[in-house]
Amino acid sequence: MSTAVSRLYASFRRGGAGAGLVFLLAFAAGLIPVQAQSVSQKQVLKTMEAVSDWQWQQFDDDSNLFTGYDASAHMSPSSGDSHPQGWVYAAFYVGMARYAQLAEELGNDEHLKRLKAIAQDSRYLFAPRIYNADDYAIGQLYLDLYEEYQEPGMITPLRVIFDQILNSPPSVDLRFERVMQKSQFTGELMADYFEGRDFSYVPCKNRWCWADALFMGPPVWFHLANVTGDERYREYANQEFWHTVDLLWDEEDHLFFRDTRFFDKREPNGEKVIWARGVGWVAAGLARILEQLPADYAERPRYEDIFRKLMARLAGAQQSDGFWRPSVLAPETQPYKETSGTALMAFAYASGIHQGVLDKATYMPVLLSAWEGLTGAIHSSGKLGWVQQIAASPDSVDEDDSQIYAVGALLLTGTQLYQLLEEEKGQEVSND
Repeated sequence: MSTAVSRLYASFRRGGAGAGLVFLLAFAAGLIPVQAQSVSQKQVLKTMEAVSDWQWQQFDDDSNLFTGYDASAHMSPSSGDSHPQGWVYAAFYVGMARYAQLAEELGNDEHLKRLKAIAQDSRYLFAPRIYNADDYAIGQLYLDLYEEYQEPGMITPLRVIFDQILNSPPSVDLRFERVMQKSQFTGELMADYFEGRDFSYVPCKNRWCWADALFMGPPVWFHLANVTGDERYREYANQEFWHTVDLLWDEEDHLFFRDTRFFDKREPNGEKVIWARGVGWVAAGLARILEQLPADYAERPRYEDIFRKLMARLAGAQQSDGFWRPSVLAPETQPYKETSGTALMAFAYASGIHQGVLDKATYMPVLLSAWEGLTGAIHSSGKLGWVQQIAASPDSVDEDDSQIYAVGALLLTGTQLYQLLEEEKGQEVSND
């Protein structure tokens, strides 16, 4: 984004009432590039089909694993991150389930059937760490399937896990610390292992002590509260969510730190280290939470307020090509296109507009610019590139880098954008 626009955004970085006006004036003055104004539902659908088709070509139905990857994709069979019920797969399934529901409405139930077969083969179970949001995030897939098929067994394991958490809630400190111990017998570092996979031990991850968790955890709790009518799930999620916000929310810049290790870190330009995918997880997580919160829920205005502030601030950091760089406040330090963080933020704008929480005139140009950037990062084969690999901070990215969590985020964005365009079409008909 140009220096002129950045200065305009600085005037409302606290998300004040004039944010929309400033953005519109800048847009009208030509300071913000007009992009993707002609995007159509057909184009959006074609993009999602190409990306999902390529991704499924990498899937092994016998193992329920994505196996056709480059070595750089970190899908190692010994890595806890690549557990088939872990967060990497869960983030993909969240987006894939949304797209599958849309595809079914359009006459294609192939994707839903495939997701159901995968979930059945997994027996609706989870990765091993029941208190860790990364390992129960896949519960979102089971909830989506339950809403589609109304089979109680689809969410029985999820309820058992969450009831255990409610009965024995964690009380660990939220400060981030990776615990490493040496065996008194061998002198080797000890770690958690499950089915041949290595899981690092971070005690605070028994709660939501890192930004990513706000995408992985609370939307599942709020959704389960809705489908079961059990208010305990909503009360717990609300309580824990605000503990995390109190910890990681930066009131000065209206952004989220990734975790407590980043409070005092600074970029070469003096700005705070705000990781695009980390804050993207929060933005998309907030959008998903709002989708599940009842309109009359007493705490809902607090969620809407922090969501609006965050999205106003992020709009000011978007670059002229539609992307957010890996380091949000220091784009020059990692000057790469990055699709995972960008797609998560784009979905948050699309969902916020769709829900009426974000002003459409203000933020639709941000969304469309991001979508144009994302589509330009897709290879002719359908492979989504420019994905920062599994990490916890800004890092370099290459056009060949891909990962399934970014595909999930793109499908979330595309599905919501398709629905927004459907609404526009309906409004045009009614106006006629």
